[in-house]
Amino acid sequence: MIYSQAVEYILGVEKFGIKLGLETVKTLLARLGNPQNCLKFLHIAGTNGKGSVSCFLTNILLTRGYSVGTFNSPSVFGYNERYLFNNAPMSDEDVAKYVTMVADERSKMTQEGLDLPSAFELEFAVAMLYFKDKQCDFAILECGLGGRLDATNAISKKELAIITSISYDHTAILGDTLSKIAEEKYAIVKDCPLITYRQGDEVMSILGKANRLILCDEPMLVESDIYGQTMLYKGEEYRLKQLGRYQLINCSLAIQSALYLSQNGYDISIANIKKGVENAIWKGRLQKISKGDKLFLLDGAHNPDGAKVLAQELATTFKKMKKCLVFGMFKDKDIDGVLKNIGVLADRFIAIKPPSSRGLDEKITYKKCLEYTTACEMSEDIANAIDKAYMSDCNLIVVCGSLSILSPAFDAITKLYTRG
Repeated sequence: MIYSQAVEYILGVEKFGIKLGLETVKTLLARLGNPQNCLKFLHIAGTNGKGSVSCFLTNILLTRGYSVGTFNSPSVFGYNERYLFNNAPMSDEDVAKYVTMVADERSKMTQEGLDLPSAFELEFAVAMLYFKDKQCDFAILECGLGGRLDATNAISKKELAIITSISYDHTAILGDTLSKIAEEKYAIVKDCPLITYRQGDEVMSILGKANRLILCDEPMLVESDIYGQTMLYKGEEYRLKQLGRYQLINCSLAIQSALYLSQNGYDISIANIKKGVENAIWKGRLQKISKGDKLFLLDGAHNPDGAKVLAQELATTFKKMKKCLVFGMFKDKDIDGVLKNIGVLADRFIAIKPPSSRGLDEKITYKKCLEYTTACEMSEDIANAIDKAYMSDCNLIVVCGSLSILSPAFDAITKLYTRG
């Protein structure tokens, strides 16, 4: 395969949908020589914040000189970023190479009448082969969905399990109560310490069962502005370029994880941690792009909890700015719950349909947005929506509702620069 064929192959398998369970992915990994057995894992589950924690932790370890493989999903700005080695996306050539390897094995499984791995299971196997060949000192894994039956939980030996905030999402699969969802996430804890923070009683009734539970201290905000924020954790100040009060918790989880590693045989200093935290930039999460007197803010905010933290920033850091929201969501997401948080803060809406079969029609989104402001319009094209927002009287343009709209929005914003 060449690169384009490899990506097309994965997308083709993706059409068969998700598949929860560990037996098939374990079979696939065994047929590939169990590459995961050569790696040291830091495993992250949670509803929101997984990507930010992995970003902070990756940069901390890189600052110390460790080599790090990071597996995350979904990719936002390009397929290859699902597989990072030392923060760099996998090359097109390596994508082709490793996807060909797993595709060949899947073909043999087809001939043998075995259960076939899903797209995510294939991608996880690709990551394991790649990280093994790169001889990574650490592999940081984000769960794709839940934890208990997620493909990433096929690994047995972990240095750490980390659980970020738990809230309602994918309730049809994970359960309709926080305790059920927490049970699914908690299942990644396998004979290893669990690092988390004190969440609500329903969640802690589950997470509190861990034999080696390490709870983060509560971080304290020192100062913040549109350029970043400074926090105090365990008596040390840390400067973050990332916005969002919720990032203080995510950063604390990464810091506490690094402190645990430093106390258990790994040479990581406070200076390493501070530099790594400051270097961390997680694209698509309150990502700022300026163009003249306009400021763009890109953030997924695809569930009520994510929308709540976005709303907090809009109401504080960006309080004085007039806001236009370029907004689109997937059909299976809680649009009412999201709009309940951000709708009252919007001066204008431009409703769009995400570029996916799962995308909610812009006409439906438009009607929902009208409940919050009459300054609403629709656009069938994301680039056109960005142009409309840029020409509006708003000086803050927020692109949100789905991670899938961020890449085309970023491309459209980039074209604004080339037009002058």
